[in-house]
Amino acid sequence: MPMPRTSTTFAQALLALGALGLVQGCAHQGDGAARVQLVCAVQAPATESVLDLRQSGVVQQKVDYQDGSGPQARSYTGAALWPLLQACALQSAMATDAHGQRAAALGRYVLASGAEGYHAVFSVGELHPDFGAKPSIVAYAEAGAGEEGGATGPASLRITAPGDVQGSRYVAGLTRLEVRASGSVGTGSGVAAPQAVQVLGAVGNALQLDEAALLALPAVTHEVGGRRYTGVDLWSLLHTSAALEADGDSGANLQSMYLVATGADGYQALVSLAEMSPELGGRRVLIAYRIDGQPLARGLARLVVVGDGKAGRSVSGLEAIEVFAAAPAVP
Repeated sequence: MPMPRTSTTFAQALLALGALGLVQGCAHQGDGAARVQLVCAVQAPATESVLDLRQSGVVQQKVDYQDGSGPQARSYTGAALWPLLQACALQSAMATDAHGQRAAALGRYVLASGAEGYHAVFSVGELHPDFGAKPSIVAYAEAGAGEEGGATGPASLRITAPGDVQGSRYVAGLTRLEVRASGSVGTGSGVAAPQAVQVLGAVGNALQLDEAALLALPAVTHEVGGRRYTGVDLWSLLHTSAALEADGDSGANLQSMYLVATGADGYQALVSLAEMSPELGGRRVLIAYRIDGQPLARGLARLVVVGDGKAGRSVSGLEAIEVFAAAPAVP
């Protein structure tokens, strides 16, 4: 699948986006500007910069969501999130990214950090216009609320998550965006047709699912790209059989967790748990074992992300699903 062209270097792309140079600590300046720190940690060494949101285009966005106070209807002004991240998210070291730029990007996530250490995860695939196309913005003004800080102080920033039912990913007091690699060390077995799927990581029960185990679970069917996929709803599996460790003794919160699916050939795709949650993004993800009623051609199972514009997060020859809790940002 074709990918958007990027600038020849990450530094050039950041200049085009209004980066103001490398900084340490807080991204805001006391001059009325709306600035956020961007950390690109997809390759070593990580790079840091500050983006001036007012120089990155203006987007007005109306959103509806629920929070502890009840239903919310808000109207924000800010800069589109994806263009701010694109150059970093699509970085590719062709010598090491065996599956190319697209695969490298779809195995990454964005950590949005705000006031008092609160943070939330968005997958790159969720935000990428060719896949999930979530139109998040970094807002620096709200209709009817003015701008905190005004002309002499820094604007208070908030990231939006349009389409989320609950507002837990609307990170307020946003100071930092960090694009990270998944942290998975899975490489795939190289087996031509794997016959089992592991579920491991931040779960109470690690699973080894062969065909009999998958067929014993409730089946769902979804049409994707004109084909009918039948399999197991991954969200339900994680919450029942795998006993997902969210808001438990691990201290992990759902909005800061993600999973990495690995195929036998080493191909990987990342999905944030928040985009799957019925209380947040509500995107359906399957461990599919039938296509149009027939067994799959490449092994027992395939990860299928329903609703993505392209099938880049479809992982054939599925062997493993690892669940992670993102570590908080380190100043």
